[in-house]
Amino acid sequence: MLIVEAGLVALFILALANGANDVGKSVASLLHVGPNGLTGRQPLLWGGFFSGMGSLAAVLVSERLFATFTPQKIVNASIDSSFVLAILLAAAVWVMLATFVRIPVSTTHAILGGIVLQGIFFFGVSSLAWDFLAIRVLLPLAGGPLAALIGVYLFERLIRHPQAPKEEEKPRWAEVSHWGSAAATAFARGVNDAPKMAVLGAFFLTANSFEATWIPYMIVAVAVVFGSIALGHRVATTLTRRVLPLDHGQRFRAGVATAVLVSAGAYLGAPLSTTHVHSGAVAGASGLKDSIKTSLRGMVVPWLVTLPAVGLIAILFAEFGLRILALA
Repeated sequence: MLIVEAGLVALFILALANGANDVGKSVASLLHVGPNGLTGRQPLLWGGFFSGMGSLAAVLVSERLFATFTPQKIVNASIDSSFVLAILLAAAVWVMLATFVRIPVSTTHAILGGIVLQGIFFFGVSSLAWDFLAIRVLLPLAGGPLAALIGVYLFERLIRHPQAPKEEEKPRWAEVSHWGSAAATAFARGVNDAPKMAVLGAFFLTANSFEATWIPYMIVAVAVVFGSIALGHRVATTLTRRVLPLDHGQRFRAGVATAVLVSAGAYLGAPLSTTHVHSGAVAGASGLKDSIKTSLRGMVVPWLVTLPAVGLIAILFAEFGLRILALA
């Protein structure tokens, strides 16, 4: 029972860290930074609430993604609870550490790193289901942000009318669209991220289908909301300094594109990084070369840093930390 309890606690901590690190990515443009830090944290509550609702909705929407991101599908070996617990702990440590130092990171890459590198270390390279991993996981994870960037960029160019005078946006519509696009992005983030975490928690709850399905999602939803409210300001402060100068129409279209693409990916079982899809959509909406280059660099870094780093941490947990837990 000890390892079961440890697994659910680790799931809660990972989801809390996910909410803290990710909420600002949805609502950064709604936040204001004063001399002493963020002033008015209603956007964090707004983003956290819709991320939590998306996490619960994922039970019905993201069944295929839940099945796709199962460690047993990626690693063809006999996986035990210590393997899964090491993934949860390593990803939680990485995302929480990044949150405290105010750096946005990808939870998806963190979890994937823990699965893949542990699989290689304990079972060998041949243990990985390479066809499944390449087509069902790596391809959408790498291609989703590029699709968002290129798609939104081309759409913005098609609807642009350089010779026509620009109409002023109605203040009420601008405000509604701004908050609405942030809510849609946060909701999609929950739909996309929750199953990747919940499937790890379900590993410890095999008593019956109801328990193994609903309890992990409920833990994730509660933790995401709590993390967004309690610690979301840390990464959000960093992100407010990087907000691109988009008008409300551009921001609305970038948010809708992110929500549609990420939600469709979750429904179809394609694991996308909401962080990078949204970054690509925003860069595409801006059309600025510097923002596009920054977005592309941001897509590469998790593959080179987050994925291997979390994998190594997971191996250390599995080799040393969990042995101590087993003896307790």
